Amino acid sequence: MVTRALGVSFRQALRSVALTLFPLAFVALFTWATAGSASGNTTDPIRATGWLWLGAHCVPFVLHSQSGISSSTQVGALSILPLSGLLFPIWAIRRSFPKVREVAPRGFGAQLLFALWYALFAALIALASYSHQVSASIYLAPVFSFLVALASTVKLTPGALIYFRFLFYIFLVALGTAALFYTLSLAAHWSIVKSIGIVITPGIVGGFLYTLIQILYLPNIALAALGYISSTGFTFGAHTYIAPTHFLLNGISAIPALGALPTGKHALLRYGVALWPIIFLLAVALISRSVNSFRKRQSEAIASFALFLVSLALFGYLASGELLTPSLNRVGVRWVELLIVAAISACTALIVGIYAPALAKKLFAKKFSRSVVEHE
Repeated sequence: MVTRALGVSFRQALRSVALTLFPLAFVALFTWATAGSASGNTTDPIRATGWLWLGAHCVPFVLHSQSGISSSTQVGALSILPLSGLLFPIWAIRRSFPKVREVAPRGFGAQLLFALWYALFAALIALASYSHQVSASIYLAPVFSFLVALASTVKLTPGALIYFRFLFYIFLVALGTAALFYTLSLAAHWSIVKSIGIVITPGIVGGFLYTLIQILYLPNIALAALGYISSTGFTFGAHTYIAPTHFLLNGISAIPALGALPTGKHALLRYGVALWPIIFLLAVALISRSVNSFRKRQSEAIASFALFLVSLALFGYLASGELLTPSLNRVGVRWVELLIVAAISACTALIVGIYAPALAKKLFAKKFSRSVVEHE
């Protein structure tokens, strides 16, 4: 039974890797064939395939300046990667893992075994794609891929984590609202976007790939926009700060999607910080309506809020980072400030929606019992 589980999990983990690796290999080969490369070496598209696969798992990259055959100096990094790229490995894993569950349906062992094999393949891909100019983090590649595989194999029952899911759905609505604000800003600054596109002139194939990359970064952009409309803001490089009441920006890169960046302050949007208390108060209202016991309400609210804050910190961290050069570090949402505001809002919602009503009810009951005794 154990031997069979090992074999099946190995094959299905390999299948999950292949489901995303082979299409990415086609993209890399097609790009190399049309655009070519500086060296003309056929190993370039092979390495690029590994980089694309690892990038889909948000594994950070290090850029080196070669100063010899074996020595290199770090000159930059690429740690801000498209969150939407995670959809491809998640899809592949969820297609392959059910067969592992059939062999070892009990407990957490099947998920752990599958994730370990998947992490091993990720480490091998990171080693195989290493070069003196660009290299993925050898240590983080298996860690990130292991976590992605483990999270992708979780099977939630319809009633599991219902309040966290409600909270997450409200967050998605807020994220969609922020994306709408970004779209309106993009339309308002369309002349800037068009000018940037004319300057780049990447050609037909390059233009298609350039547009595709920007589309993949839309979740990162939406999260930065959410930080902006909720007053915590975002950054675009060192010594920059873009928020409703602050605007410090030296310049932008030649990326059309960045044409939607604000060009000044919008102080009225500072009141958007109220968005976070509203999100948590809506969740508290649902919990209070569904649960009668105070202890149950308290435990459900704290567990849901804690899990949401951890998820928000994880997404915020992955959605920001360094963009190729230290001068563009950090780029993206100010996730620490966003997390602090969300945590304060969660505590406020707990006090207002859970503890204050319970305390008022207790004081009222005590006062009522005392009045009854005095009346008798």
